[in-house]
Amino acid sequence: MIRWIFALLLLGANVGRTAPGDDWRRSPKPVREAVRLSVEIQLTALRENNYSKAYDQASTGIRRRFAPAVFAAMIRRGYPALARHAQADIGAVRDDGKLRAVVRVTVIDRLNRSTNYRYLMIEEETGWRIDGVIEEEVRPRDVL
Repeated sequence: MIRWIFALLLLGANVGRTAPGDDWRRSPKPVREAVRLSVEIQLTALRENNYSKAYDQASTGIRRRFAPAVFAAMIRRGYPALARHAQADIGAVRDDGKLRAVVRVTVIDRLNRSTNYRYLMIEEETGWRIDGVIEEEVRPRDVL
């Protein structure tokens, strides 16, 4: 429940505009590299329990809404798999050709359990920043 509250707060007015559709494309290499770098920096910071560095990768909008201590508490309580992951896999990056991108991230904990997230990215003057994170529900495959 707490995860959904934070996801809604993070997304704000962007709900409905962040899901890739027909106008979203596989990002060109410079965009892919910049988006992945921002996500990698934040994931490394979280793995190192460095919430200040993780906060630096958040968008201006997120930093306006959440003080650093609130941001750290939000990650710890609402996204425990991110806060305590052992490894991560950053998937394909798609963008709208404007200022938004999305990338799927799978984190694996020390017990080999995986959790999938959708990172919502926005390009700012300082580079690509994380504008929201949503845990994705993965349905089990049909068993014959």
